[in-house]
Amino acid sequence: MGAFSHLTRRKFLKSAAAGAGAVAANKMLPSDLTAGGHQKIMPPNGRFKDIELTYFQDNNWLHAPLWLSETFQKDAGVSIKSRELYGGGDTVAKVLPQLLSRKPRFDWVQYPDLFFGQFAETGQLEPLDDYFAQYPSAKEYLDWVMPAYGEFYTKWDGKTYGVMLDGDIHVLHYRKNFFNDSGLQKKYSKRFQRELKVPKTWPEFLDCTQFFTEELSSQGVYGTSMVVNPPSFGWGFWMDVAAGKGVNYFDANMNPGINSKGAVEALDMYKRIIDFSGPGGKSMDIGQTIQRWQSGADVMSVWWIDLAEFTVQQQGMERAEQQGADIVPGWEQPDGSINHKAISLWCRTGSIPKNIPQDRKDAAFYYLYRMSHPSISDEIVADEYCGSDPFGKSHYTDEAARKYIQPNPQRGTDNDLWSTNAGIYKNFETARSHLDGGLKNIEVGYPQFYWEGTPQYADALGRNISKAVNGQLSSQQALDEAAEEWVKIVQKLGIDNQKRHYENFLAGARKLSYQICSPLLSVPKSALTLSSFLRLHLLTHDF
Repeated sequence: MGAFSHLTRRKFLKSAAAGAGAVAANKMLPSDLTAGGHQKIMPPNGRFKDIELTYFQDNNWLHAPLWLSETFQKDAGVSIKSRELYGGGDTVAKVLPQLLSRKPRFDWVQYPDLFFGQFAETGQLEPLDDYFAQYPSAKEYLDWVMPAYGEFYTKWDGKTYGVMLDGDIHVLHYRKNFFNDSGLQKKYSKRFQRELKVPKTWPEFLDCTQFFTEELSSQGVYGTSMVVNPPSFGWGFWMDVAAGKGVNYFDANMNPGINSKGAVEALDMYKRIIDFSGPGGKSMDIGQTIQRWQSGADVMSVWWIDLAEFTVQQQGMERAEQQGADIVPGWEQPDGSINHKAISLWCRTGSIPKNIPQDRKDAAFYYLYRMSHPSISDEIVADEYCGSDPFGKSHYTDEAARKYIQPNPQRGTDNDLWSTNAGIYKNFETARSHLDGGLKNIEVGYPQFYWEGTPQYADALGRNISKAVNGQLSSQQALDEAAEEWVKIVQKLGIDNQKRHYENFLAGARKLSYQICSPLLSVPKSALTLSSFLRLHLLTHDF
């Protein structure tokens, strides 16, 4: 993950809900898992014997395990002794040696989804299916986790190795006050001969970016900013643009699909958008895009769902009320429809190492399961300082939206880390629209790769995208170089090995009817020869 170790994807966080989607979501919830119907989750054999756990976590999802420690100790005898933080760029270097150790120094590890497949493949993660089976509501819980997350980031080769702790999806955030400004509306209409509204396509997004930058830059306001650095993150934001062009990671024969005609067009669009993103736009990192949004310097931002929380933390509820959330732009198709694809990047999973004593495995699973269960996570995802975003069906209901306008009853305000506890939004309608935006994007989501080799693929693609953005290479040259690097990675790790991982990935996509891989992909110049060819018949995704 390159130079990401010093960054926090979000030091503090949260998310929001779904209108018509809320009704549908409620219908899918078993009665004991719907908001307001929770029962306290307790260990199958009563209390643990005062077990103190140690856990590993990346620098982002900081708070919930700690402030739940006292409650869990009181209820079940298990608490947190210590935690160790590691940077996102150090995930493999820090976590993998401990998983392979005969005596790991942690009882569970929380990590980004990019690494799930690689860690599961080691054989050193504890399979969790038998643990879930001990809890009466576990089947309902597993059905409750959004399939987009549960299928890809907790299961590997038919077994469950992880518990979801944090869902995430890219969302189009926008400032309602600028889109509703009558003066700007008149100018835009005169210039483009159409109404100023939240863009649905990438060409419309470009027009809005250019317009707002040219009209407002004298006031220090710009159309948008896009993540370019670190490169291992920047690729995911480009993929939001590219996936809607039909760009795939690989074809069925493990030929890279990232240097296709559609991919080049997507990178050309990405570069043009960045050209109007204001000072420093060609080297913008995650922290800088947050600062731009917090300060009110961007009118639009394609970012994770929790961007609103950063605004609340720095600017208060009034600024948050100005924010809207919508589907990430897409590309218009010949039939007039729009192909939207939002990448689900940087979710988080909790897993248990095999090589720890059984009593600690039992206690760690209890901690992860209870923390993830809606009886607690319904509150966690609606708390701007907890660092978790919606990943379960009840997280998108009307009742969930109401939690965004209320204090979190599970924590107080007497801690310097959590100086406020007032909710994120003032009004239910704003919270509801926030969640609606997230749900729209989950329904068209594009899962990121997550198997052995993922960090290398991400770094190679991101570095070359950055070169194109900064004019060092043309779009075609940059993507050709990235594809060549991908071929070398595949060859180094073993074609059969990588093909098996990709087929596992595609099987999950097929199960959820995600449109990910097309059997009609053109073969890139850097073709690898493999014997078999997958025939995929993927329908429109529908939960």
